[in-house]
Amino acid sequence: MSRNTRLRRHGLRSRWWGDAGSVSVEAAVLVPAVLFVGLLIVAGARTSSAQQAVDNAATAAARAASIARGPAAAQQAGAAVARERLAREGITCRESSVAIDASQITVGRAGYVRASVTCRVPLGDLALPVPNGTRTITGAFTSPVDPYRGIP
Repeated sequence: MSRNTRLRRHGLRSRWWGDAGSVSVEAAVLVPAVLFVGLLIVAGARTSSAQQAVDNAATAAARAASIARGPAAAQQAGAAVARERLAREGITCRESSVAIDASQITVGRAGYVRASVTCRVPLGDLALPVPNGTRTITGAFTSPVDPYRGIP
């Protein structure tokens, strides 16, 4: 009598050689892992896109502020341009802030204007373990003030 016949007769074959259910175990392990990796890729792409948009907004804000005639006008112009750039890029920020340091704007003197843009990008809809469901992204840029731009 062969070994397979003896195992079948005693009911041991299915216990030793059976692989019933192995596909569902593999699926139960692999599907969540693949989904998690996919969500990480989406979160990385969203964060990278937001970083580029925030850097672009900070650059535009500093340039707009550097050609303004005074510190108050520089802050208004820089903030308006930064918000407009973020809206144009289609970036959704839970909170955003724009800080313009225009203290060195004086007529006839060289100086610098610094713009800083901060955006809290929502990631909570991706079901990833992110504190507060957001990621804070900051961009900053410094632009020189033209001392020969004229008197207001």
